[in-house]
Amino acid sequence: MLTTRPIPSGWLVLVLIHSGLIQAGVYVVRPMATYQAVNLGADATLVGIIGATFALAPLLLAIQVGKWVDFGFAGRATFLGPIITLVATIGLVFADQLWLLMIWMPLLGTGHLLAMVGGQTLIAQFSQDKKYETNFGLLTFYASLGHAIGPFVGGYLADSDGLKIEVAPALWFAALLFVLGALVTISLFSKLATANDGSPKGSIADVFAVRGYKPAIFVAGATTAVVDVMLIYLPLVGLALGFSVAEVGVLLAIRALFSMAVRFVLGPMRDRFGLRAILVVGSVLTMAGSIGIALSTEFYLIAALLAVTGFAMGIGQPATMAWVSRISSPNNRGLAISIRLTSNRFGQVVVPVIAGAVAAASVSGVFYLLAVLMFFSAGVSKKWAPGPTS
Repeated sequence: MLTTRPIPSGWLVLVLIHSGLIQAGVYVVRPMATYQAVNLGADATLVGIIGATFALAPLLLAIQVGKWVDFGFAGRATFLGPIITLVATIGLVFADQLWLLMIWMPLLGTGHLLAMVGGQTLIAQFSQDKKYETNFGLLTFYASLGHAIGPFVGGYLADSDGLKIEVAPALWFAALLFVLGALVTISLFSKLATANDGSPKGSIADVFAVRGYKPAIFVAGATTAVVDVMLIYLPLVGLALGFSVAEVGVLLAIRALFSMAVRFVLGPMRDRFGLRAILVVGSVLTMAGSIGIALSTEFYLIAALLAVTGFAMGIGQPATMAWVSRISSPNNRGLAISIRLTSNRFGQVVVPVIAGAVAAASVSGVFYLLAVLMFFSAGVSKKWAPGPTS
């Protein structure tokens, strides 16, 4: 059984600020890692492999992190996350060989995992059931704000003269964001500590036995993989079409801003249409947008498509967070959230590698791959997601 100290009135604000800072930093680092890999001689396939290493260590560690968090360490996870991402980012600043990228990127992913599990578990434990969509929508709203600010500022810092790509200034900016995330979390950690009385926790089998859990994590993993692959390969699309680093940063920011917009109104959307409907529509629109991007060559057309696609892509993560939190037991929510994140990480490992193989023949083919993934996500959501009155 979990017991908690009295919950301070500002706990949600601290979690939201923490999420925004961490996500902004990570979304600076990841596109910069793509440019750094290209600068060091990586081809499209190797770029996909390096991108996948971000998820490799977390894929192996997520279950243990979830069990650890369920014993009352969500606050510690939110503090350790930015510390570890800070170390990884400083390492990337000085990385001058491709194999070093494959060391620092998994460490970055591990810190990101800790921050996410900690923050999501705090919201799952301390929010009222009827507030899940609203609070998870706000969590991912602030994450999307970070996704928008990070690539935008990072792109301009790296694009010093419009031609040469200098990743170090952008990486130092990310390091500053992680320092701020750790400072915010000191207060979060001291105010929101949970304790465990030593009673047995639920098992992985218990989590998977819950009806609807496996479909929920499939949809979550598919949505995450689409966002991830787009983050990795939009820079390559930009290079192929002659876009500057700053222009690619603008495209990534547009995608994030529209994802942010839908998350701000997710609670009312769920109340009006139901979880199933918004997940199905989100998947279908993302599928159509991915096909459109594959066929487009003009900057403004791609920007418009990313606006629509970003809005649709923004639904999946908070909606599946609420879905998983609502159907899981309070005593093993950390484990349920971590398994969900493991599914996400599995998608982040497998799909970018497949995308890398596709990109070797055609970068635009990657976006057809994403469309197929969203087609299956729509089908699973239609069959399994809770309906309007759930």
